[in-house]
Amino acid sequence: MFYIILIIAIIIFCKTVNYAIYEIKVNSNKPAGIIIIIMAFIVLIFAPFITWFR
Repeated sequence: MFYIILIIAIIIFCKTVNYAIYEIKVNSNKPAGIIIIIMAFIVLIFAPFITWFR
């Protein structure tokens, strides 16, 4: 189960970072893009490990 959640988290992380890059380049909204990348990184790290604690 850990590896399934890890793979899903990586896929979602990639899509979220792509959106953050779009937000930075097209909309010129750097603070929002940086916050999105930070939040995506935090979720990428903590989401798979939550499965060990349930």
